[in-house]
Amino acid sequence: MEIQERKSGKIYALSSTTSVPEWLGERARRNLAKSDSAFRHRITLLQDLEMPVSSNKVRQSPDGRFLIVGGTYSPRIRCYELSEMSMKFERYLDSEVVDIQILSEDYGKLAILGADRSVSFHAPYGNHSVIRLPTFGRAMAYEKTTCDLLVVSSGKRVSPGAAASGGQAMGEIYRFNLDEGRFSQPYNFTSALRQKKGVDADDTRVLQLGGSCIAVSPTHSLSAIGAEDGTVRFWDNRAPVNSSQSDVDLTPFLNLDVASATSGHGFFDENSNSGFPGEVTSICFDTSGIHMCAGTKGGNVALYDMRSSKPLFIKEHQYGLPIHTVQFHSGSGTVLSSDPKLVKIWNAKGSASSTRGEWNDNDGGFGDSRDDEGIGGALGSIVANVEGTADFNHFMISGDSNDPEGRNSGLLICTGEQEKLQSFYCPVLGAAPQWCSFLDNITEELEEKDGALEQSAAGGDAGAVQTETVYEDYKFLTRAEIDTLGIQNLVGTPLLRGYMHGFFIHVGLYNRIRAVAKPFEYKEYRSQKIKDRMEEKRASRIAPKTNPQKINAKVNPDLADRLQAKSGSKTKAGKAAKSLVEDDRFGGLFSNPDFEIDEEAEDFKLRNPSGVASSKVRNDRDMDSDQEDDYDNDGGDFDANGFTKINDENEKWGSESDDDDGHNDFHDSDSDEDGFQGGKIRGELYENKRKSSKDKKKKDAKKKKAKKKQKNVMYEADDYVGGGASAIDIGIGNVSAEADANKSANQTAFLDAIEEIV
Repeated sequence: MEIQERKSGKIYALSSTTSVPEWLGERARRNLAKSDSAFRHRITLLQDLEMPVSSNKVRQSPDGRFLIVGGTYSPRIRCYELSEMSMKFERYLDSEVVDIQILSEDYGKLAILGADRSVSFHAPYGNHSVIRLPTFGRAMAYEKTTCDLLVVSSGKRVSPGAAASGGQAMGEIYRFNLDEGRFSQPYNFTSALRQKKGVDADDTRVLQLGGSCIAVSPTHSLSAIGAEDGTVRFWDNRAPVNSSQSDVDLTPFLNLDVASATSGHGFFDENSNSGFPGEVTSICFDTSGIHMCAGTKGGNVALYDMRSSKPLFIKEHQYGLPIHTVQFHSGSGTVLSSDPKLVKIWNAKGSASSTRGEWNDNDGGFGDSRDDEGIGGALGSIVANVEGTADFNHFMISGDSNDPEGRNSGLLICTGEQEKLQSFYCPVLGAAPQWCSFLDNITEELEEKDGALEQSAAGGDAGAVQTETVYEDYKFLTRAEIDTLGIQNLVGTPLLRGYMHGFFIHVGLYNRIRAVAKPFEYKEYRSQKIKDRMEEKRASRIAPKTNPQKINAKVNPDLADRLQAKSGSKTKAGKAAKSLVEDDRFGGLFSNPDFEIDEEAEDFKLRNPSGVASSKVRNDRDMDSDQEDDYDNDGGDFDANGFTKINDENEKWGSESDDDDGHNDFHDSDSDEDGFQGGKIRGELYENKRKSSKDKKKKDAKKKKAKKKQKNVMYEADDYVGGGASAIDIGIGNVSAEADANKSANQTAFLDAIEEIV
């Protein structure tokens, strides 16, 4: 926010910073805020209050709730809802905007004058209808009593013969009746002719001077049209108009010569500027209907009392550029007139104690009014000059729903030759509108700070400067942040200042509240910083390869495994597999039974022959491994060529007797009373003895089983005869060992046969 110092007060330029591109990231915005103080101290009056290239016109709806802006490029209009402080909609047009008129209380009915001789009517749903004009339009106004849309047209080209004959050229003001939906008889006025040289030296064109601006009085139905010949013509819309073209009511009832009144005033440079300096370029009425202002192309503004043909005052703009907008401000009694370089604010009513600046019949001129500056000064005295960063095209005083016309408002919104619309707050004119009332709080803080600095510079209390606060020392908090800090009770107090959708709080107070609400925040911040630095150091190391999370597939598990294995590859197939695994849209492929793949189907086998063959090989391998597992679990005999497992029941290697004491379940008896000697009998302790013997057998069986697992298994070669020889000598398991065994057996059999014979 830029502050312009004036004698009467300060002017705050709310949009002095350049616009920030939409594509600029949040990190770049933070860096820009650190380096650029203007960007850091900026104020966003309305969100997206800008155009791609430039803006032409700005209007506010009669109910004060909406703002309509026309701009380019491409040609468009934008509607802003002031209560929401943001853009409501945007519509594109076929041609550039020349003028805009709001026909209803809100944005529901719009009339847009285009540069292609068209007037388009817009409804809430969009473009409703388009009409064409006979000539190009310059300005437009709406007359409520007759429901007529008045369009000022440019001059027509006149043939050299008609110009030589001395005939009068007639200018026209087109009237389109919105109630009947048709053109009415236009207003006519006598216009002068002007010669204009063409490209060639011999090419001379004769043009009729047309109108350039129009205004309708809000008090009485007077329509004033400013023309290129420097004359303001008046029509009374209350007079009945017949359909006859020669009706006298179609001609103006009064002509006011502004060019003659402003002749000799101003700083118009004929060498650098072309055209007639007395041409009327802007007109406006005040709310009382008594005063009128007319701006000329030469940079002069004439203030008139409607009861007199002599101007009360003529205000000169030193740049000598055309005046494009003039407006009364009834709340402060001033007039705002603007050329492309600045907006000049000056007094329209002289003070009761001063006669300076009023008409003096003795010298036939105006007195000097430069000394009595400020509100309530002499007539025509300067209140303030508002300078922008780009050329102005149009301006308006923005109001609110209680003051739609901005009579007591101090907010100026200007269109110009730049992207952003320029906005200025002038407390000397009035308070800020209700929809941006936070501007008053900001300016009050700044003025208090400046007052404390002046007091300190004059030798006052220097400590007062440190206690005062300014806008830059405040932090913005939303409703959610206020609830988090637990300071809802401060809402409505001077400690929290309302702004848009939140509040401003002093930075010092905010830091103290935050330290109480979050006492361990610094420790958490420090630990998080340490953790981040450790992570940065670890990032330079070789990161371990992380296995992707396995898919929990209830359906098609084989397909899920294959896709999971391929997803780690960087090939085209791997990327496709990864997209299938990670995309939630294919989640039903592994969870919905309707998508289960039947690998036994004939169609599947024909389409995937390689997959069927690989699955068959995989199944065969699984069967072989299952057989080996069965053999190991069942403890089957070793099936090897030429070997037989030695039965451990016949030969017990280092085994002990099952019964350590050599007793069995029965007792030998030597008694003769038993019936026979040595018979097996059952004594009294037979049952106890049997139970203990069974328990002992179970323990011995467990021991035997454990030893069986640990002891070595012995094998012997088949058909081995010759127990005296060592198995190592013949080579167990060798083919030559089998041959030697057969040979030894044959020899033994031969020797036995000889012994029998002998």
